[in-house]
Amino acid sequence: MDIVQVSGDLLSLALELIRRYQLDPRDSIHAASALLERAEVIVSTDKHFDKVKELKRRAL
Repeated sequence: MDIVQVSGDLLSLALELIRRYQLDPRDSIHAASALLERAEVIVSTDKHFDKVKELKRRAL
């Protein structure tokens, strides 16, 4: 497992996701991290990630 560094690019994308999908800050940072790492799937029980068209959510 890799730990993603928080960067200006990540926070900028997170802010964009907050505006676009009305995510809360924590969800937007997780989604932005996944997108920047080119993940196609995010594993979560949080249905808020279903709003993010660039990601697919897989439940636990």
